[in-house]
Amino acid sequence: MFPYDVLRFWPQKQLRKFFAPIFMLFSLFLCGLFVSEKERFVQDSKENNASYLGTKAKPRTLHQSDLLRETSEIFYLDSEPQNVVADDQLQVVTSRPAKRLPSVLVIGVKKSGTRALMEFLRFHPDVCAPANEIHYFSRNYYKGLDWYRRQMPVSVGNQITLERTRAYFTNRDAPARVAQEIPGARLIVVVRNPVLRSLLDYTSQCDRNKSKVSFRDSFFWSNITGFIDMSRDFVQTSMYVKFLVNWLNYFKLDQFHFVNGDMLYKNPSHELGRLEIFLNLRNLISSDYFYHNTSGNCLCVKKHDCQGRPHCFTDNKLKYRPPSYLLRRLRDFFHPFNEKFYKQTKQHFSWNV
Repeated sequence: MFPYDVLRFWPQKQLRKFFAPIFMLFSLFLCGLFVSEKERFVQDSKENNASYLGTKAKPRTLHQSDLLRETSEIFYLDSEPQNVVADDQLQVVTSRPAKRLPSVLVIGVKKSGTRALMEFLRFHPDVCAPANEIHYFSRNYYKGLDWYRRQMPVSVGNQITLERTRAYFTNRDAPARVAQEIPGARLIVVVRNPVLRSLLDYTSQCDRNKSKVSFRDSFFWSNITGFIDMSRDFVQTSMYVKFLVNWLNYFKLDQFHFVNGDMLYKNPSHELGRLEIFLNLRNLISSDYFYHNTSGNCLCVKKHDCQGRPHCFTDNKLKYRPPSYLLRRLRDFFHPFNEKFYKQTKQHFSWNV
């Protein structure tokens, strides 16, 4: 109780004189601490910008065209280190890892080999892509561009961010939306023989819905006339020129690259080589990455680490053999659409032979 009794009878004026110097010294101490911490933070930032984590090989300088010009297209990861170098094969130095909007879109077509194409492209160190389809320009457009950017993987340096959603090609609103958000996008379209694609699409729907396969009732508008039912989605999707016209209203033809889905299984290194040229990528994917499994009649991809079972893709997934008259009718039906598609793309796929 002694200190309390002393303060109780101590005059107020003397209390102020006693505590005023203490408060002043404490305030000066806090100001000095703040200034020193600020100077240390600035010094550390300068040192981080001046140095990088290097590899044995000299890092190459990035071309200005490899970098995104608009900072609004980049979502930086503040929790990541400020300076990152990619693996020894890539040898790229970048200031910050970031989630960027895709500059390349695989827009279709389903049942043509898009999944196999993405699996093959994973071998290339300059390409990164999300694991699943995002469906932003088709059914998730209302979520906004920031949400779309956050779905992308982290990329470094001159890596190309690529996104695959097969529904974009047949979606009516997707071309205008892509042109508004990513006007300089490069578009990849995987197509294959429309007769085979339609049959694969139909049988896949039957398996998914656990319904009975009936080619006659599903493909023909009338069993008497033998006309093909154009209202079926698996028939319409194979009419490629119908949807390509909509895309050409917003993009130039040189922004498109058409992958032959039939040749992708037969000679994947050739098709991927053409794609590397279109994307200005280094020619790294060769025939050594693939082999044909004769017992299973499928194309297999070798593992990076040579461990585990290889990933294989079958060329023909038809579980049910269609009647020969249906094949003839479908071939005749798609013939005029194929000819128009050849003229639009300036590329011949020999589907009518």
